[in-house]
Amino acid sequence: MPGSGAGWDSILYRIYIIGGLVVVVAVTVAVGSLTPLAEEAVWMPLVFGPVTLWFIGILAYWWVQFLFAGYTEPERSVKEAENDTPEISALRSWSTLSEAMTIHGGDVEELRKLDRAARRPVLEWFGWVNLFVLYCISNPWLTALGILTPERQRYFVAGVIGLMLFIMVRTYFLLGARVTASEYAYLRPLGLEVVERPTMDLKRIARTAVEGPWGLVAGGGVVLEGVRRDRPVQIAVDGQRTYTVVQAEVPAFTVESREGKLVADEGAPRAVKESLKELRQAKRWVGMELHSGPEGIVVERVPGRRQNMWLYDLWLAERLLEALGEH
Repeated sequence: MPGSGAGWDSILYRIYIIGGLVVVVAVTVAVGSLTPLAEEAVWMPLVFGPVTLWFIGILAYWWVQFLFAGYTEPERSVKEAENDTPEISALRSWSTLSEAMTIHGGDVEELRKLDRAARRPVLEWFGWVNLFVLYCISNPWLTALGILTPERQRYFVAGVIGLMLFIMVRTYFLLGARVTASEYAYLRPLGLEVVERPTMDLKRIARTAVEGPWGLVAGGGVVLEGVRRDRPVQIAVDGQRTYTVVQAEVPAFTVESREGKLVADEGAPRAVKESLKELRQAKRWVGMELHSGPEGIVVERVPGRRQNMWLYDLWLAERLLEALGEH
């Protein structure tokens, strides 16, 4: 249901954030207009009270999301028999498409394992952020209580700087090192893995889709393989081209990208043409062409600035296979 997600996707959360800012500004203006600045003991709690409660509410909300609402877990509405292609809306980012492709044809349990492994560093990082926020907003309260005198303010500022530097260093070890250690872990939920000896004859499959051999991956490239919806899948990546292959028995046709608009040849099946009409012109399709033959679909792409664009090619191939009735 739109607006019922977490964070900014939630209508209630947006109301709280925006409404809270409005209340804070309104209270500040009202107190500033009605209370003399000299009466610090009066206006300090009135102004910083709502600010403190607003911040604590935000922090509490995210703790509930992390600990009880499964925010770091994959979609909670996964269907047991989910076997169709993700909706076009999943294309809005690589992460949303990756999760959708996992749910629709991948290994959801593998995704849950990765999320659980990532849970501890995320919670620790968020805990340090909470400490930093609470430390900063404690300043006016400590000042009002006379604990933090003007002479001691410099120690408080030093504490802010020190804590901020510590969090930056800790963030590197919690997040940066974890990403490096699991370079290819994101492939397992998709049903793919890096292989040293490909089991599919990519050149032979390519020749059945187009006339003549392609300049396929030579040495030094990366080859990913797996099975999705009982179809063998292979992605070959080198510095020159990316090839995405999905094996299936389908008619011959081609699809080319005209400045990001996907257009099928005149002889392509009607189902393919109708499916492509729903896809708007986009930069994600620039530099790719698709060929279909008796042994499957091959998508060739010229690498651009963005990485791992083969995932969009895999989505497109599976979408067209679904349109052709090849489930």
